Amino acid sequence: MRKYCLECDWQVSTAHGYTEKEVSEAAIDHFVETGHTVDSLRLPPPVIRQN
Repeated sequence: MRKYCLECDWQVSTAHGYTEKEVSEAAIDHFVETGHTVDSLRLPPPVIRQN
């Protein structure tokens, strides 16, 4: 999951080691602090290769 601001360069993602809960909480905090609109993208699940 990736959340990003539509008004500035702020972003946070589970790809950076955060949990989905932490990403959501960070997005809420950013909105409360700045009033900026935050949008999100679901990252595709990892591809698992089998031998």
